[in-house]
Amino acid sequence: MTICCRVSAEESPVCHLSVGRQHHVGSNQNGLTFFPREAHNFSRISGTDRADAVKCINRKEAAVHPIVTTNYGKLRGLKTSLPNEILGPVEQYLGIPYALPPTLERRFQPPEPPMSWPGIRNATQFAPVCPQFLEDRFLLNDMLPVWFTANLDTVVTYVQDQSEDCLYLNIYVPTED
Repeated sequence: MTICCRVSAEESPVCHLSVGRQHHVGSNQNGLTFFPREAHNFSRISGTDRADAVKCINRKEAAVHPIVTTNYGKLRGLKTSLPNEILGPVEQYLGIPYALPPTLERRFQPPEPPMSWPGIRNATQFAPVCPQFLEDRFLLNDMLPVWFTANLDTVVTYVQDQSEDCLYLNIYVPTED
């Protein structure tokens, strides 16, 4: 039996995987193909088919969690739809360090470049924000844009995690979708 893996319904198959036993294979509404149990046991699959299966699974993962290379290492982001009919989905890379933590002897000093990291850094969650006092909601309405203050209860959850180690960027990249 041949199994086709597709990232989306409009695409041609990414790979074909041959499995000895006959099983029904279907896909869900997101285009994710269901593999028979034998497909997950790569030891039963020949070398070429095993490599194709890994490529197939990795391609689906890359569609949801894109990986980019920076001067400091690789980052795994997250493709996210925006709650807006006009704007398309974006790739977001959250909590990217742009300097070493400004703590101890680096406190009140000019920022120093961050250290590189091995492997792939997970950039799918917000990093801590710098310490701040946010008790006066009226002051927030004057300081922040309307789209930000309209959902202030949600915004407050992002500023609860505060730390002196707060020199991070959040980058949003428009996609072609």
